[in-house]
Amino acid sequence: MSSSSREPNLVILKGIRPLLSWDSEFLINEDKVRYRTCSSIHRNTSSYHMSISEPEIRELETFIPVSPTVFIYNKDSVVENSYASIEDIPAIKNDECLWIDVIGVQNEVLLSSISRRFKIHSLVIADIATNDQRTKLDVFEDALFLIIKLINSNRDTQQISIEQISFYMKENILITFQEKSSDIFDSIKNKIRLDKGRTRKSKIDYLFYSLVDKVVDQYMDVLDGVGRKIEAIERNLMEKLSRDTLASIYELKREMLFYRGSIVPLKEIIIKLQKEEETQIIQEGTIIYLKDLYDHVVQVNDTIDVYREMLASFISFFMMLNSNGMNQVVKTLTIISTVFIPLTFIVGVYGMNFDNMPELHWEYGYFMVLFGMAVLTLIMFCVFKRKKWF
Repeated sequence: MSSSSREPNLVILKGIRPLLSWDSEFLINEDKVRYRTCSSIHRNTSSYHMSISEPEIRELETFIPVSPTVFIYNKDSVVENSYASIEDIPAIKNDECLWIDVIGVQNEVLLSSISRRFKIHSLVIADIATNDQRTKLDVFEDALFLIIKLINSNRDTQQISIEQISFYMKENILITFQEKSSDIFDSIKNKIRLDKGRTRKSKIDYLFYSLVDKVVDQYMDVLDGVGRKIEAIERNLMEKLSRDTLASIYELKREMLFYRGSIVPLKEIIIKLQKEEETQIIQEGTIIYLKDLYDHVVQVNDTIDVYREMLASFISFFMMLNSNGMNQVVKTLTIISTVFIPLTFIVGVYGMNFDNMPELHWEYGYFMVLFGMAVLTLIMFCVFKRKKWF
């Protein structure tokens, strides 16, 4: 079958009946309706024999599972297809590579079918279906299983989304499991279709490296966005003190902690992949690319560490500015209090109302005391100014 021909995206697995009877013309036109992943259909479908309109079909499209995208390729040819069931995927030849890209990990029937067909352990399937796994690498006798986190950033809303991607690789076979549809691997799929780069000329381990490298490149793109946020925070700190700025700093600091926990383990994983005694599936020619991937991971980790230190310094700087502001207030109040101490003394002395106080009977005594208080205040301000207390 040629790569240009496509079958409908409806998956009909053994033991599951179709929910509805579909019009064949509608099934052929896959551009009008896109089917999405679902976990399972919990209805007894034996009694359903109805025909529905296209708008009603769109309302029910979330209940229709999507078949995985399957690539079978070698250096001379490529076949891209979607099969009605996992059992329909043909066996590959010795010089061919098989890549199955699964979108959605909650379809238990689909995962069970993949597990039976490719002899994947049930514990691995359980890890794939659990989306809160940590980044890790499991090495089996004839296979590799890798879980990593894909970090996406929406440039319009600046929102961060986290997705788990699982890789299961055997000799000439690679199965990827994504939580939801994304375009991160589209460029690699196009290279396979158009025979660009080394992918079709290499074994399946080079495809594995290329996919992981794409995820690491995505980390760098996300961190570029974080760098722009940090620059904006730095400008805000110089202009004004705001609790919103402090909240933004702590939010980014939490993000950096999560990124570090997800990405730092990749360093040890890439080192382990380079050890031939650990992973017999990795070809010697791919190790040099893994070394380059390791450099990228180190760069990402270094960037995260730099950003974490900058955010920590921003918090210290914020606290210092806040403390300086309080110090300025205290200094102003102290100067005012110091000025009024001698004035209060003078007023207290002349407020005792003794009869034998000659100043009380001076014609201009009141004005002379006010003048003396004013001169004393001016002298004190000059002394404070000379000492640069304000």
